[in-house]
Amino acid sequence: MKSKSRRVRRLERHRNRKPPGLNLVSLMDIFTILVFFLLVNSSSDQQLPSSSVLSLPESASETVPQETLRVIVTEHDVLVEGRPVVKVEALMAANTEFSTELKEELSYRRSLSREPDSQANNTLTVLADQGISYDIIRKIIRTGQEANYTKIAFAADQVSRQVSE
Repeated sequence: MKSKSRRVRRLERHRNRKPPGLNLVSLMDIFTILVFFLLVNSSSDQQLPSSSVLSLPESASETVPQETLRVIVTEHDVLVEGRPVVKVEALMAANTEFSTELKEELSYRRSLSREPDSQANNTLTVLADQGISYDIIRKIIRTGQEANYTKIAFAADQVSRQVSE
């Protein structure tokens, strides 16, 4: 009996091999990273501060507000996009009509924008507790005007309108 050549044996071994299995470890790593990425970046900017921090006035408007820069006024702090900028006591004690710290922050946020003259970048939304003094709100409005915000909006909780029978 004639022995097979080395080449023939190698080709037979090659044909008898099983195809390699799918490497699931690397796929699981990719999907885990994807899930964490989506969880971190899925936060909505439409969320308002919790009701324990603010008690907003009520409104019956049906139009949805656009995304704008938010100034949140609590009992103790004035926050821009959740970052504390100035204390309410310091704002009240100031003899000027506007806050320089708040103006600097608003100007900085405006400079970060890609389209500085767009409609959304000219609008400032003020979220203030119902019990906040109008003097504080007036200073915040004046500061927004000093920082070249042409439209100032106020946030309120939406309530359903009563249907008359």
